[in-house]
Amino acid sequence: MDGIPSDEQIAEMTKELTQARIANWLAEDLFTWRWWFVLALLIVPWVIFHYTADRKKLPRLFLYGIFLFIIVLILDTLGYENGLWYYPCKIVPFGPLVAFIDAGPLPVIYMLEYQYFPKWRDFIVVSIITSLIFSFALEPAFRVMGLYVPIAWRCIYSFPIYIILPVLMRLAVEKVFAAAMD
Repeated sequence: MDGIPSDEQIAEMTKELTQARIANWLAEDLFTWRWWFVLALLIVPWVIFHYTADRKKLPRLFLYGIFLFIIVLILDTLGYENGLWYYPCKIVPFGPLVAFIDAGPLPVIYMLEYQYFPKWRDFIVVSIITSLIFSFALEPAFRVMGLYVPIAWRCIYSFPIYIILPVLMRLAVEKVFAAAMD
């Protein structure tokens, strides 16, 4: 078919895109205040988690966090690749990478909520509050700071996702642990 790039052409375009990303990252991101801020947002939540996580609950917490991270990573990559948003400042120059939020504050906050709110009702309430904060405070703040640029995305779209994800992941983790007890 005419106009459809071959696998070899796609591989070459990917190589050129990667080279462009590296050049952009070196010139625009590396060691800027935003880069240091993003790095801190990746590391600091894990330091907090280290000191606040209940060691007896670590297997459950980590499974929950890994489930969340995988789903959020997939969703974030899909949004990035489809031009719904992008992240102007990256820790490394590859992929959306994948937003500092995906690997730092988001899973840590949700893991701590899972730990501190064991009753379903409380967990759902805190998930709604977290969703409000993520959707209507943090996303706009990151936009103003130049860390997140929505293209075809609005904060209201994120709101139900930030509620549904932790609830579904909690259900999944509880099913895994219930099956392990049989």
